[in-house]
Amino acid sequence: MSNHEHQPALLGLEEGRIAVFGNGPEAPSKRLFDEWRARGFYPYVKVGKRVFLNAEDVKAALTRRFKINAVEVR
Repeated sequence: MSNHEHQPALLGLEEGRIAVFGNGPEAPSKRLFDEWRARGFYPYVKVGKRVFLNAEDVKAALTRRFKINAVEVR
């Protein structure tokens, strides 16, 4: 077995957005997703002018930032 099987794949910005949210109407727009990147809401790798991301890292970062835990009602 090679180490490549266990390493997460880096995706382009649009492919990453689709991997995280899918193509449905609930997905954020390309512009909003890129704005979140610019604001540092999720990690990414920049090589030259190209931007890459790991979908699992993005999901985890967005969950930490936007998740609202339920409050027990008494």
